[in-house]
Amino acid sequence: MTTLTTQNIFEVSDFKTAIDQVYDLQVENKINTRKLTVNQRKEYLRNLESVILRHRSEIEEALFVDLRKSKVEADSTEIFPVLSEIRLFRKKLNRWSKTNSVRNNLLFLCSTAQIQPEALGNCLIISPWNYPFQLCFVHLIACISAGNTAILKPSEFCPNVSKVLDIILSEVFEENHVALIEGEIEETTYLLTKKFDHIHFTGSPKVGKIVVQAGAKHLSSVTLELGGKSPLVIDGTIPMQEVVEKAVWGKLINFGQTCIAPDYILIKEEFQDQFIKTFSTHVEKVFGKDPSKSKDLARIVNLQNYHRLKNLIEDAMQKGANCPFGNEYIEAELYIKPTLLTNIPSEAKINDEEIFGPIFPMYTFKDISEVIESINKEEKPLALYIFSINSTFIDEIKNQTSSGSVVVNEMLIHILHPNLPFGGVNNSGIGTSTGYAGFKDFSHMKPILKVNRFLSPSKFLNYPYNSTTQKVIDFLIKYL
Repeated sequence: MTTLTTQNIFEVSDFKTAIDQVYDLQVENKINTRKLTVNQRKEYLRNLESVILRHRSEIEEALFVDLRKSKVEADSTEIFPVLSEIRLFRKKLNRWSKTNSVRNNLLFLCSTAQIQPEALGNCLIISPWNYPFQLCFVHLIACISAGNTAILKPSEFCPNVSKVLDIILSEVFEENHVALIEGEIEETTYLLTKKFDHIHFTGSPKVGKIVVQAGAKHLSSVTLELGGKSPLVIDGTIPMQEVVEKAVWGKLINFGQTCIAPDYILIKEEFQDQFIKTFSTHVEKVFGKDPSKSKDLARIVNLQNYHRLKNLIEDAMQKGANCPFGNEYIEAELYIKPTLLTNIPSEAKINDEEIFGPIFPMYTFKDISEVIESINKEEKPLALYIFSINSTFIDEIKNQTSSGSVVVNEMLIHILHPNLPFGGVNNSGIGTSTGYAGFKDFSHMKPILKVNRFLSPSKFLNYPYNSTTQKVIDFLIKYL
């Protein structure tokens, strides 16, 4: 497979010509790819797993260079989820790919009704920079397992990871099956002018709207994995040390640059001071007096995002917010000390945008109605986290709010559950993925009906209409 990097794109002539070439190859080949047997698809998965393991150290190194991810985080949040997804698909693909019969009612007596999974065709996968390895390959696994071709467009913010992706894909696939296209906005924009059978996008709601508009021009199906301001609700019934340990991990993994990271805290008023004290103690315990020296913390992806986050803190404090912990910066390292903010005025910018960094705004509540009102006045979040042992409290929030997912007494790990779909709702996403949901996402579940000629429903419903026809309809209305 010849990967279309920025360098060799222009050796071909220009990036549009290069994209046209690989696009045409995949359109021509999508029928053949659809015909791949389940065993042939599983063989691609086996080869992909083997090549990933062979290049594990290079993946880890690239993630460190691009995002300062530690080896532990590279393994646990990038490599492990991909390998886990491969193994799940290898185990389940035979069953998922089968044509399944469905039951008939009296109207279809002696007919055969089935649902047959069918590949969509040529697909485009646009992946983000925050988990550049995982979120590229997890969706590719579902895509090729369903029998599709794929063009991958990774983020330009992680060039070293993209180089490793190039190496891995080149060892497993031909470009008429899977191709990687590097580049920036111009390349992505041109790709979106093409007619794809399916587009899978992971990123911001703002860009997601652009992707939907592009897909609509060709009536392409689109899956969006977006984000939003995911709340963490704390009622004080769980020991604060346990809550803080999980909250710190959930917030600071990848330095807060996680779409399902808790964006802000809603805590019962009388427990705020306890949380602040426990948080400060715990951060210093696990990262040291100077967290910037910790090898466990990643870094902000680029200077633009660093300044955006710093401005959010400064804006909030200028408008009256308090900062009991954090508010320290090292620009040369793209580092911001984990920061707590309290007493945040309504006009602060941090209230309105997804943070995507190591900043924890805290808001207090007196009763559950305030929690529900606060969540419902915002766009529907990708995740909702509740720390409580009070089942009534949990159920009321769960049932009276809308979110992509709800997680009780834990952070983030729902994305690893093999039998739970992952996705948002409205502003936080459209469609679901991972596991069987991912297989369905890249498949058309085609209904097939074979009718018994002698007991066909139309025999009783066809022209000319008469009293017998009416009796049949009356029977159907009453009993079916």
